[in-house]
Amino acid sequence: MQKRKDLTIDEAIRDPMIRLVMKADGIDPKAFERMLRSRAAEQALGEDIPPSFLADSGSGRARRLRHFAKPFGEASASW
Repeated sequence: MQKRKDLTIDEAIRDPMIRLVMKADGIDPKAFERMLRSRAAEQALGEDIPPSFLADSGSGRARRLRHFAKPFGEASASW
């Protein structure tokens, strides 16, 4: 029998640590579940749709990356 490393969607939405992080981050568990199931359905259909933050490869994406890099000091992204 092959062992799985990844959680199923049902396991992920019930996992106590994931629920605590979602609560701390203000994530709606039902919205998270809908997103996971939607993404799984897209993958099952063979669609390879990148996450929305990857869709913008221009200055908007760089601006968002700089925002997240600030706490790490001199980290930057160059394209």
